[in-house]
Amino acid sequence: MPVWIVLGVCAAVFFMAVAVAGAFNLFNGGMPAAGDERPRRLLASDFTAGDLEAVAFSPAIRGYRMDEVDAVYSEMAHRIRLQEDRIAVLESRLPAPEA
Repeated sequence: MPVWIVLGVCAAVFFMAVAVAGAFNLFNGGMPAAGDERPRRLLASDFTAGDLEAVAFSPAIRGYRMDEVDAVYSEMAHRIRLQEDRIAVLESRLPAPEA
């Protein structure tokens, strides 16, 4: 088989792959489009369960399954809420500080 046919087939496959990748917007690196940025909520050092539930991340091509991440965050928020409730009960049992 002549070399020019092999090179032509390779070039055609390459350009088809680039066209498909471009059609699926795979060249943006997972970064949001200009003007598409939304304010990101980061956690403070003294966050609560409600703060954890309000965290939102920007979607990207490479990442984790959203349903799995949501499940972990829900469980974390639930456990933090239980701890906050338990702390509130224990603090309510403390005697009032003397002035």
